[in-house]
Amino acid sequence: MAVDSGGSMHFGSLVLVLAGCASGDGKDVVKDGGSETPTETTQHTPGGGDPNRVVLHRLNRTQYDNTVRDLLGTSQTPAEDFPPDDLLGGFDNIASNLSISPLHLELYELAARSLADEVLNIPLGEPYHQRAEGEGTEVTPTTGGDAGNAWNLWSNGDLTAIVNVPEAGTYTLSTRVWANQTGPDLAQVAIGHDGFVDLTADVAAESADQGEVHSVDVQLDAGVHSIAVSFLNDFYDPTYGLDRNLYVDWIDTFGPTDLEPGPNPLRDRWVTCDPEAIGERLCIERILGDLLPLAYRRPATQADVASVMTVADAVLADGGTFDDALYWSFVTALMSPHFLFRVELDPEPDTGNPHPLDDYEIANRLSYFLWSSMPDDALFAAAAAGDLQTTDGIVREVRRMLLDPRAESLVDDFGGQWLYMRGIESATKDSVTYPAFDAALTASMHEEMRRFFRQFVFEGRDLRELLTATDGEVDEVLADLYGMTHDGTGWVAVDFTDADRGGILGQAGLLTVTAYPARTSPVIRGKFVLGQLLCSEPPPPPAGVEGLDEQETAATVREQLELHRADPVCASCHETMDELGFALEHYDAIGGWRDEDRGFPVDDSAKLPDGTEFAGRGELAELIASDPLYVSCVSEKLLTYALGRIPEVEDQVWVEQIAQEVRDGGYTFESLAVAVATNNSFRLRRGEP
Repeated sequence: MAVDSGGSMHFGSLVLVLAGCASGDGKDVVKDGGSETPTETTQHTPGGGDPNRVVLHRLNRTQYDNTVRDLLGTSQTPAEDFPPDDLLGGFDNIASNLSISPLHLELYELAARSLADEVLNIPLGEPYHQRAEGEGTEVTPTTGGDAGNAWNLWSNGDLTAIVNVPEAGTYTLSTRVWANQTGPDLAQVAIGHDGFVDLTADVAAESADQGEVHSVDVQLDAGVHSIAVSFLNDFYDPTYGLDRNLYVDWIDTFGPTDLEPGPNPLRDRWVTCDPEAIGERLCIERILGDLLPLAYRRPATQADVASVMTVADAVLADGGTFDDALYWSFVTALMSPHFLFRVELDPEPDTGNPHPLDDYEIANRLSYFLWSSMPDDALFAAAAAGDLQTTDGIVREVRRMLLDPRAESLVDDFGGQWLYMRGIESATKDSVTYPAFDAALTASMHEEMRRFFRQFVFEGRDLRELLTATDGEVDEVLADLYGMTHDGTGWVAVDFTDADRGGILGQAGLLTVTAYPARTSPVIRGKFVLGQLLCSEPPPPPAGVEGLDEQETAATVREQLELHRADPVCASCHETMDELGFALEHYDAIGGWRDEDRGFPVDDSAKLPDGTEFAGRGELAELIASDPLYVSCVSEKLLTYALGRIPEVEDQVWVEQIAQEVRDGGYTFESLAVAVATNNSFRLRRGEP
């Protein structure tokens, strides 16, 4: 069937009215075609919409790591240890869902201390460190046997490790040992190098959990050395059959321990004054004058500096050094709510009167929208000049920022969540049904979707081609799954026309995460189309309604679903949701093409409740792309991500304004980002009446 490219079929009314499937009561919304318009709009602002209220916005894990990277120049990623950020509305940056717990505070302090230590540390070069496990292959014994967690020297003898130290200096040789004790004396151990004994010691420990460490400092030249641990006083009591043995857990070589201090570029960026020349306190004040405006992402007040200086003064008064006081000043700044949260102030917090954000608040919204990180110098400069109060100024910054590598966050964080890319590499499949499903395949699936979405963010492709494109890229792994030839190595451009692929609906990654481990799921795939592409999320199933049996049956998935929706309780949603998913039934649960389902020919035809018929991925893609609700939905998804809040009914005014600007702008991602950033919903806020 040829789909009407004029978009005469509108999913908005079809899905939520004709199918009788709605997640709300529908009282506040009049549905006409593909749009939703509030019956009573709040006439607060030009354009007739309400900017609503965004609660205090904690940095999520991605934003935290990106911010400390750009603020301090660190390569640490401390937020990997933070509790996961829960999803709301499909995104992990929704302010109302970003709570803070005692565990967060504990981990924030650990992160702040680690970051301050890295930034302010005066490095001593990179020491050499080698640990040879007693039972490992890096050691050579003259006697004894493997005890599982150590080497058992059951008679006098040695355990030797070979090291190759890079430079001459003082090295610490260490070993961890314990012993079976018998006889009048404790077991004795020796540590030495190159045939010399450097230390002998008694060993009192009698078990692995009591193991004791013995160390000695020695001078080593650069080059290869033998480090030996020796058992010196074996003893056997034949009367009671008791034997003294020495257990060696590991042999450790570390050094040089007398390295000269080296440069720390991270410290040099911040410590630009000499505390001995101008005084420790004044030097710290100057450093904070540089740090706090960047850490707080706005001009710092005298009160801001004075607040942190109380900590520095307390450290100095207690006898601490300049470095001690500076360290705790950095920790304090990184623990401040002004760093951990994106603070926006309401001059009238108890009223519902909208007001413009100030320049620095707009700068922060822009940077965390487009980069998931703090503003850069150019954006701070634009804020200082007042440029962000003008539409032209915002447009200039959005276009500049989209050219910056930090805009890759839009691919990984916005696209990764909107299009389910984040779920690909954690997906699981039945190994019997899909033996080819492995880590290499999921990595290729993820990379395919990522490369494809990048073209829209950075290369100006028409957003409708996200569904209808017939071109793409594959590597050897995906080419094999798709049954295509692959010339050369790595990623190559391909034409999917003959392979019945193209667009995200034909990509294995999406088809994998919208399927069960052992079979396809038209329900999940149809739900993705409704929720992610048409913003018509169906409600959860009623309590007590069971899903399809995951076990193998003689019936096809289509036949099972037809029985399932014979229940009137299920039919209202499934009459549309299932049909959308049926169009993708030629793709199995890992995205491979199939002509049969359990021995029966695959039927990818579909018929919606209004009588519209279509078949296959291509016709489904054209149907969605030609519907006005698709562009409105993409606009709503990006607005949700940009604002960090769930849209309300009143927000539909803003969504439709943005969607129309996207249509007028050629359906590009740049036009979408500009429309979001210049919209009043992005530039205004209000308090809570």
